[in-house]
Amino acid sequence: MINQKRMSDNLSENNISKDEPKSFYEHLSDLRVCVIRCVLALVICTIAAFPFQEFWLKILIYPGSRSLKTLTWLNPPDIFILRMKLSIVFGLLIALPYLVRQIWFFVAPALHQHERKWIARLSGISLFLFWLGVMFAYWVMVPLAMKFFMSFGSEFLVPNITMPHYIGFTTFLLLAAGCAFQIPIVLVFLMRMGIVPREKMAKNRGIVLVIILIMSAFFTPPDIITMLLMSAPLYSLFEASLLMDKIMEKMKNKKELITNNE
Repeated sequence: MINQKRMSDNLSENNISKDEPKSFYEHLSDLRVCVIRCVLALVICTIAAFPFQEFWLKILIYPGSRSLKTLTWLNPPDIFILRMKLSIVFGLLIALPYLVRQIWFFVAPALHQHERKWIARLSGISLFLFWLGVMFAYWVMVPLAMKFFMSFGSEFLVPNITMPHYIGFTTFLLLAAGCAFQIPIVLVFLMRMGIVPREKMAKNRGIVLVIILIMSAFFTPPDIITMLLMSAPLYSLFEASLLMDKIMEKMKNKKELITNNE
């Protein structure tokens, strides 16, 4: 929570300089600096993550270890390429706070003051929800999905899962769940900005449920089990976002009432 508060403070409008109007080439120069810094940060963090590739492999193998006895690979360079990809992915996760900060400093001057305020407030919650989604996929979705898929094996159908396919499947589910758990942030932001009224969202719960099912089918492998495993918490988060917006609305009204009385 402390780290989330610090990130929120760092993204607050007080840390964003009030830029004077810039020309197209000045904006292009700022974008170039932002891209160079982000690429350098990603390269440095990827190099730093490379020596710990065995540790990353053990972390990703663990949730499916109860359903898989062994993992194989077919081509000699497969494992080396896999380790390089893992280093890039974990390097990206390590560098993510810095990347977000750089993108924020580039985008923030173009936003209105109230937009900056809400993005700064929701940034810490967004980070928490991302890792909550990753943990949910790690401890629930991946083990149950692997158990379900492996149950189709028989005496004649022996699963022979390759390491690249398993790691790709697991990594995709982890990142997809982390991104999907951002739904409450998007909804609260839209409702607070008045773009989508809360009452309208509440009346169209059925449509929202269908959209969530479609999104879950898009972000997960083509099977109904993992789709339902993702859609259930997403719909719960949708209901939580409605409740959160309602609470924030009451707090705002109470604050305005106190201000008017004074």
